[in-house]
Amino acid sequence: MTRALVLGGGGLTGIAWEIGVLTGLRDAGLDVHAWDLVVGTSAGSVVGAKLLGHHDLDGLFAAQALDATPDDDVPIRTMGGRAAASFLRTGRRPGLGWLPRLWVAAFALETFVRRRAGRGRIRRPNAPPLRGLRQIVGPDPMLARIGTYGLAARTASEATFRELVRATLAPVTTWPEALVVTAIDVVTGETVLIDARSGVPFVDGVAASCSVPGLMPAVTLGGRRYMDGGMASQTHADVARDDDDVLVIAPLDLGSLTGEIERLRAAGSRVTTVTPSPEAARVIGRNIALLDPARRARSALAGRDDGRQAAATVAATVPPPAARRLAGSAG
Repeated sequence: MTRALVLGGGGLTGIAWEIGVLTGLRDAGLDVHAWDLVVGTSAGSVVGAKLLGHHDLDGLFAAQALDATPDDDVPIRTMGGRAAASFLRTGRRPGLGWLPRLWVAAFALETFVRRRAGRGRIRRPNAPPLRGLRQIVGPDPMLARIGTYGLAARTASEATFRELVRATLAPVTTWPEALVVTAIDVVTGETVLIDARSGVPFVDGVAASCSVPGLMPAVTLGGRRYMDGGMASQTHADVARDDDDVLVIAPLDLGSLTGEIERLRAAGSRVTTVTPSPEAARVIGRNIALLDPARRARSALAGRDDGRQAAATVAATVPPPAARRLAGSAG
């Protein structure tokens, strides 16, 4: 019998909440490190890499639970378009918070104008896909259309984005064996899996999974460009269809999670989900609020509470590694 962990997307606050949930489960006595498969999408790819490659869950939680400082805004300002970054610098003042709608409006307008001018368009793939990438969903014209907006946006360079992701993942520098992450070809809209066997460098693979179109640059893998896997599904839980027990930790559900869980159960998997409590959902936020560092600490604390509350259900439905080995030997 095998166990799989699915970690969904959800921005900075989603990362904090997921680490909080894992900490709460661990506090309740559950083993949160021993998984046969970990599926990470966007924010979930970062959490999965840190969980499998670093193991210091207390340290990860402590870092998320720290109150934000002005330095925490720097990565977002660095990634965003110039007009949007200017509004963010103006809006991010003590006592005022962000001006999210103005920021998004400025960014969207700048990107729309650039796309109308033909900036960043690629009409067909200019290189074959890497052999090591596994396609899980075929071409999707709607996702490809979203990709054209991402290519038109005036973001930071790929090199800058890779360095940001590298610093975020530190001290993890190589692929954890159990981790797979999702990304989308910006030209075709195909969704692919990237892992240690794909031939893609670790930082590049996670960066591709996290590349929100329009905010972060699309990431080049073998001559083709890839964006955030969360554009197709926040969880991609279907990837775990061959596993017996599946735990899904999802900060967001934009409509696909229920169908994915139904398909997993129809295939014979036992599925348990942990989603935010109403209080945690308010703290995590939606849309641009997902990138607000000021929400990070509260999201981590809310996640820990949600993990502790979910522990009894998770323990009853997702056997620990020792129990799994005993069950396997008894069979």
